[in-house]
Amino acid sequence: MSISYNKVILVGRLTKDPEIRSTMNGNNVANFRLAVDRHSSNDQDGTDFIKIVAFGKQADFASNYLKKGKLILVEGSLHINQWTDRDNIKRETAEIWANRMNFMETKKAQEANEFSAMDITVEEGFSDSDRTSRNDPFEEIDDELENDALLEESFSDLENHLSSDDKPI
Repeated sequence: MSISYNKVILVGRLTKDPEIRSTMNGNNVANFRLAVDRHSSNDQDGTDFIKIVAFGKQADFASNYLKKGKLILVEGSLHINQWTDRDNIKRETAEIWANRMNFMETKKAQEANEFSAMDITVEEGFSDSDRTSRNDPFEEIDDELENDALLEESFSDLENHLSSDDKPI
């Protein structure tokens, strides 16, 4: 009798949003890649991009909650797919079939990441026409100075208050 055990545990970040497909039976299948840092004693550090496949409830979880950049733990088993391509060349690929997935960041850290990404989107999508159409009560601030004399005058007052030891060389 032979004893064997096939279990893989990975912690990494999604490289893009999961791709969701359905089987002929209507079951969902999620595919995504996980970027996992590799640390080794022989200076072969790097990042591995590992294909993850999730079925059923795990695929539904991936579809609803996983997004690019999320740090997750995946527990599953290693599967080697082998096939012969059109040119009659034997090929194989490794993938992890997920049994369990957990978030590895706190809810607060996830919300902070989502909030900062939302800020970028808002900034990129904001235009002056949006401001006027919303009847924004705040005055518009012009970032360009029309008269540099005002700026020079402000700094000259500051310079007069500095002692001779504090003045720049």
